[in-house]
Amino acid sequence: MPWLSREAARDLREGLGSLMLCNLGDYVSGAFLHLFKPLIEKAPIIIALLPAASDARGDVYSSYGSRLGSLLHLGLLSRHRRQELETLAAVIVAVNAWIGLLVALLAAAMGRSLDPLDAVFVSLSSAAASAAVMVPATTLLAVKSFQHGLDPDNLVAPIATLFGDMVTIPSIVLGYEASARLCAWAKLAAVAALAALAAAFAARILRRAAAGDPAYRRAARNMKEVLGVVAASTLLSSLAGALLLANLETLLAVPGVLVVVPAFLEDGGAIATRFSSRLATKLHLGSLAPSCRATRWVWEQVLVNMAHAAAVFTSLGVMGALAAYYSAAPPVWCLRVLAAVLAAGLVLAAAVSLATYCLAVASFRAGLDPDNVLAPTLTSIADILGTASLVAATLLLLR
Repeated sequence: MPWLSREAARDLREGLGSLMLCNLGDYVSGAFLHLFKPLIEKAPIIIALLPAASDARGDVYSSYGSRLGSLLHLGLLSRHRRQELETLAAVIVAVNAWIGLLVALLAAAMGRSLDPLDAVFVSLSSAAASAAVMVPATTLLAVKSFQHGLDPDNLVAPIATLFGDMVTIPSIVLGYEASARLCAWAKLAAVAALAALAAAFAARILRRAAAGDPAYRRAARNMKEVLGVVAASTLLSSLAGALLLANLETLLAVPGVLVVVPAFLEDGGAIATRFSSRLATKLHLGSLAPSCRATRWVWEQVLVNMAHAAAVFTSLGVMGALAAYYSAAPPVWCLRVLAAVLAAGLVLAAAVSLATYCLAVASFRAGLDPDNVLAPTLTSIADILGTASLVAATLLLLR
């Protein structure tokens, strides 16, 4: 590939592999969404919860994976492993309790009734079940990929997004069904137990940081930055949920579109977070200046992003076309589904590439750690831009 440097060609191969693997998991997510379509029609608040809950998985675990990558490159992981896990536990509970409250407010704004306790319980129980899989998987992936000479920045964020996408939909549905069967006291006890555990970890981090422990001072900084950014980013994701709710009848009525929604949103976020992880590492190592003027390396990475987008959204469009075909849609309609998904995906990839570079430079100049702030912000931006581009393509090409 003479138009790409050796480093960019490696990023293209490694990133494409992880993104296509991510798409395989997204097919599973689409199948889950199709399977639970009757439940979504009966309780559409689930579709409103999906972007925020899925975004939280991507935000928290992509940030965690990005920090692991930086620590591995710097040779500091063993010194900070325990603090990273304690920070992660505190953040998971706080973020998902916040999401539950957001979903309850969103439901009220949409004129739909949802008990705040139910919303918080569903969000937290789904997050706890996901953590049992995602914490060990993300950690092992980062460590093993680095040990085998691969760059964790290219692998961890997209595959963490894959894991989050696969577990989010079934865990939300299970949590929703459980909330309908448990009494209020049982749900309150479960929420209180998780909150107490998170508070204990947070108190330990802050106490040791105040005592001057450098590892815990770093952990306290990470916890504060991630919580602040994710709290803001899930507000953005709730807007994507509102947009899905507003267009739910259209998405349900158009064959082949609903099945691609989870994968479409996740792929946009995965492309952005892969790029942001590479930028964060380069900025930390001092090999990239935080300048508004993009270097050749940056433009090569944008080209890599567009190549990734062409591959993953073509694959996703084929999945949508097959779903339309098995819904008895004519062949021409199936081709229109493919074209709509690909066009929306390319627009999304270009937009998130620009947003990623601008936010990386701005956050680093402001003294913030890009590993903490980029992934949460970008996955939320990708949710909004992805939802808007997919809805626009549906209305333009499939109506």
